[in-house]
Amino acid sequence: MKCSPSDRTRRRRWPLALLGVLSIALAACGGGGGNAASASAAGCGPLTERQSLRLGVNPGAQDLVMFVMQEQGFAEKQKLQLEISPFQNPTALHTAIAQKAVDVGFGGLTAMATAREQGRGTMIFDVLTSPSNVVVTRKDSDLRSLSDLRGRKLGAFGGPSGITFGLASLVAKEKYGIDSLEHDVDVIEGPDAAVLGLLDAGNVDAALIGTVATVRAMLSDKYRVLSDISEDYQEQFGKLPGHVMVASTDEYAESHCGVLNALSAALDDTIAFIQSDQNVWADYARSVDLTDPRAPQLLQERVASRYIPDWTQEQVDAESRLIEQLIPVLGADNFVPAVPEGLFRTDLRTGSS
Repeated sequence: MKCSPSDRTRRRRWPLALLGVLSIALAACGGGGGNAASASAAGCGPLTERQSLRLGVNPGAQDLVMFVMQEQGFAEKQKLQLEISPFQNPTALHTAIAQKAVDVGFGGLTAMATAREQGRGTMIFDVLTSPSNVVVTRKDSDLRSLSDLRGRKLGAFGGPSGITFGLASLVAKEKYGIDSLEHDVDVIEGPDAAVLGLLDAGNVDAALIGTVATVRAMLSDKYRVLSDISEDYQEQFGKLPGHVMVASTDEYAESHCGVLNALSAALDDTIAFIQSDQNVWADYARSVDLTDPRAPQLLQERVASRYIPDWTQEQVDAESRLIEQLIPVLGADNFVPAVPEGLFRTDLRTGSS
């Protein structure tokens, strides 16, 4: 689906994009898509009637996708009525997915694997993106490399349970010689604004930050990059697997396969639009108050290329290898002893777009 320039102008109202459909309080989402499904929702074919879906998102690459999906009507095309619940940090969203407070969420790979290992029935049926995150320090810092962070303090937006932290830990071990980022560095978890505030005040020595915060930090000219997680990972391991996944539960999938298939089709349309439409990035920069004229180009450079359009067995194999790489880094007791059986589903796609 493509819109004409006049359609784009008319339909893009970024600050209003979420307001018309948000169910901000989880309690207000009771019922949602989790109730008894119609036959079309239970089957994996295209939906024949409108279905509601409670969807959890975090700031950054995820909410950009949802802005575009709704503004361009890709969810409506698939007969989906989205009830979006925003979460300010990955940990809260991961809990909501595992506790079925949302039907679907953009979950971190490690968190979804851990929840499944714990018997919570979480499963991954699609992929969204690979990392665009960095570890930064102040320009006047004596740190010259991530190696120098050993024994110092690191602010982290996702904390040790997050997939981005897991990838940073893997990079820290394989490239920078830090055996355990969690134990060899004093990690302080908090939202992006909080950890950057701690960094500015000298209360931490470096900060691992999210997508939009990364762009904001790079534009500010206040920080130096100690590690670009993506670049360092690719240097060490080649192709970068996805880290933000599209997750639900076995219970929901059993009766809502058609809904999950419809969401995947809407995501396909959305990602294709984002990667081909130059105006998206200027619109999105304004929506998150990035007023620097360099922001749209930097957002596109760091984010657009990181979306992963295809969910295939090859991608599943890449995710499985990443889990296996992370086990010795995070520790089997803290993570998983092996890739949990049934974690990945490739049977929910029927090409309904």
